[in-house]
Amino acid sequence: GLLKDPGSDAWVKVLSSLDCKYSFEPQAIPCSITWRRNVPSTPSTPDGPTVKTEEEKEVLVLVEPEDFLKRLFSLTQPDLNQVLPLAGLEGSSTKTYSLAVVGLDAYRRYVPGERRCRGSSRWAEISVSAGGGTFGAELLTLSASALVVLQLWGNTEVLFLDTWQEFGQHVSALTKAIAKRPYKRQLESQELPFCTAGAWASGVRVEKDGTGLWQVWKRQIQQFNRVSPATAAAIAEAYPSPSLLLQAYEECGTEDEKRLLLSDIPVKSDVSGKDRRVGPDLSRRIYLFMVSTDPDLVLDLST
Repeated sequence: GLLKDPGSDAWVKVLSSLDCKYSFEPQAIPCSITWRRNVPSTPSTPDGPTVKTEEEKEVLVLVEPEDFLKRLFSLTQPDLNQVLPLAGLEGSSTKTYSLAVVGLDAYRRYVPGERRCRGSSRWAEISVSAGGGTFGAELLTLSASALVVLQLWGNTEVLFLDTWQEFGQHVSALTKAIAKRPYKRQLESQELPFCTAGAWASGVRVEKDGTGLWQVWKRQIQQFNRVSPATAAAIAEAYPSPSLLLQAYEECGTEDEKRLLLSDIPVKSDVSGKDRRVGPDLSRRIYLFMVSTDPDLVLDLST
C-alpha cells in the first residue's frame, strides 16, 4: 500500500517538501491519490468571497506488483475492468486514471518457485528464475497487451517505477502540473501579446479610427538598441508614421542625406535637462531598417 511498504516513507518526504496540504483518507479506489483545489465561489457573500473545494479529474492508482501480475494473467479480452476495476464507481467516466507499479522488476526477480497463472481457458505452468526466462517472455507479451488495453480503450497511463523515491518525484511533478493548470489556461485564453489589437496590460490598443497607431510606431522605434523612450518619441513626433518617414527618404537627393535625415532631431531629456540629438548612428540604423531588403544585414555595428 501507500504507507505499508518499509520504503514508502521516501515518497512521503517528497510530498512534505511541496507547498501544499495533504491528508490520508479512505478512497473509492484503494491505494489511490486524488487532488482537490480550493477556489473562490461566485457570487460572494457580504462577508467576502467564500471558498469551495473542487476535486481534480486526475486519479493516480498504486498497484502492487503481485496484484498487477494477477490482473495481467487474467486478461483474456480487451476489457479495461479486468486490469483496473472501475465498474460501479460514480463519476469514473469523467476521471483521468493513471497506474503506478513500484518494484515490478525486483518482485519478478525474487518471487520464489513456480507460479500457476490462468491464460485464456487453460492453466499454464510458468517457471520463475532470476534471469526472467519463460516468465519474462510471457510477462513482456502480457504487459504489452495490457498497455494497449489501458491506453487505447481506457486512456490510462501505466508507469513502472523502481523505487519509492521515483514514485514521490512523479507525484510531485503531477501535483505541480495540476497546480499550474488554471494559470496556463488563463494564458492560453489571452490574445497574443504582440498583436496591436490585443488586450494586453503593457500593449497598445489600436481603435478603428486609428487611435493608438502613433504609440505603436513609437514603441517600434524604441525596440532598436540603446533607444530611450524620449528619443523614440522625438522621432515619432517628427515623422508620425512609417509611411511619412519613407516619403521623406524619397525626397532626399543623396544616400548620405538619407542616412543623416534623423540625426539632428532634438530630444527632450527630463533627467539631465541637457539638449541632445538623435545622432548619426541611430539615424543610419533606422534608415537601413526601413529600406534594406537584406535579411542578414547587421544594423548595429557595435554588436
